[in-house]
Amino acid sequence: MALANLQILLPKKKAKAGGQTATPTYRPNQEVLSLPRYRDHLNDLFNTRSANDSRTLISDLSRHDSDVSGAFFAYQSIAGSANWMLKAYDLQGQVSPDGIKIAHQILERITTVTDYTLGFSAKPSLKQLNDDMRYWTLLRGSPGAELVLNKRFEPDMLRLIDLASIEWREKKPGEYKPVQKPTGSNTEINLDIPTFFTARFHQNPMDIYTYSPFVAAINTIAARQSVIDELYRITKVVGYPRMDITVLEEVLLKSAPPLLRTDHVKTRQFIDTQIAQITNTYQNLTSDQPLIHTDAVKTAMVNDSRPATSLPISGVIDILTEMNMAALKTMPAVLGKGNGTGQTASVEARLFALNCDALNKVLADIWSQALTLAARLAGFQGRVEFVFEPVELRPVLELEPQKTMKQSRLLDALSYGLVTDDEYHIDVHGRPRPDTAPELSGTLFRQPAPAASVDASDQSPNGDPLGRGMAPEGGTKVARSNGVQKK
Repeated sequence: MALANLQILLPKKKAKAGGQTATPTYRPNQEVLSLPRYRDHLNDLFNTRSANDSRTLISDLSRHDSDVSGAFFAYQSIAGSANWMLKAYDLQGQVSPDGIKIAHQILERITTVTDYTLGFSAKPSLKQLNDDMRYWTLLRGSPGAELVLNKRFEPDMLRLIDLASIEWREKKPGEYKPVQKPTGSNTEINLDIPTFFTARFHQNPMDIYTYSPFVAAINTIAARQSVIDELYRITKVVGYPRMDITVLEEVLLKSAPPLLRTDHVKTRQFIDTQIAQITNTYQNLTSDQPLIHTDAVKTAMVNDSRPATSLPISGVIDILTEMNMAALKTMPAVLGKGNGTGQTASVEARLFALNCDALNKVLADIWSQALTLAARLAGFQGRVEFVFEPVELRPVLELEPQKTMKQSRLLDALSYGLVTDDEYHIDVHGRPRPDTAPELSGTLFRQPAPAASVDASDQSPNGDPLGRGMAPEGGTKVARSNGVQKK
């Protein structure tokens, strides 16, 4: 039984010009954005962990914690190195060059400034949008975006929002509707609109709300911070050489007035006063200053031979590092903490590249949804796919032999008609076949030419490899034999 023809039902209502969502920095009653304090480096996780939720903590840690910020930076850099391409298919599942052209035009309009009469424009480029979506995915576990249309019902920009401001309402089983509550406003924005899109990055299917994949690192970071703070305190006490000043009470009493020696209270006050004066004298003494004192003071050094040799710092730090790497879904080799063999580092880099590929697929899902809707609004009957190529950590020149073998294999498939010309050009060059290129699918252009026919009548029966057939017919027996006769 043949399937009925697919139909695409476009939105009935006209979208709101300028978009409907609110960005994380938008404040309805505050036009001027206040400057940040830039004091994140003083944040203590122990002071903020009980007061803030995991979303706020991960946002703070991404700026002032070494491992979390390193994980964000590594994901952004390595995942951002992957190239992308656009594909389009009609309702029959065939590659549509026209759809690809429309998608490129829409993407160009979304990411490029075309109206310079408006003054300064903060329209983000494609790279910035991808970087921001990766950051939101790592920060919230899911990005959120709205395709903003202009007054002519054409796509104008892709606006990213913070999913921390979204509340989900389930009116029917499995049917979720988002509502946004912007910061600093009591109004609710209904996002039950076809131009709002989300995607999920390795989330629990039992919960509609998403979490950062780095939430598990909060407790390990707190444990590491506790150990490091304790090590700081221990190091200050026993980790470095310190001056030991002994005040000889007997010498002080000899120099005390005679009337004080009979009064124990005044004697103790006199000794305390002298110790306080000696403390003020030596507490700010630096190593390059001379030490001058009376015979009432005796100086020495504490822990001057092998300071801090008994502290097992490296073992504790290694354990905490491994815990952080597991919670941050990163590999030690990626963050420069690997100490294994080259083979181990290669395996770790490969695993991290797969994690970056999974992150890029979330971005590709958002772009595919947005571009498909925009292309259908432009009259295209089909769907658009935004595809990232797999992340490669090898140098470009090292990949050339692999690319050549792939191209040769696809040329054979193109020659036999197993792939179309557009499919070949998309896989190899990332674009459809240009109009100037000939159509080669199924032409057997890679089939080897047949061997030339040979006329047996023109061939010599003595064409042996040893060349004995070159001897004349009337030659000696020696020349025509297998051996040399001895005389």
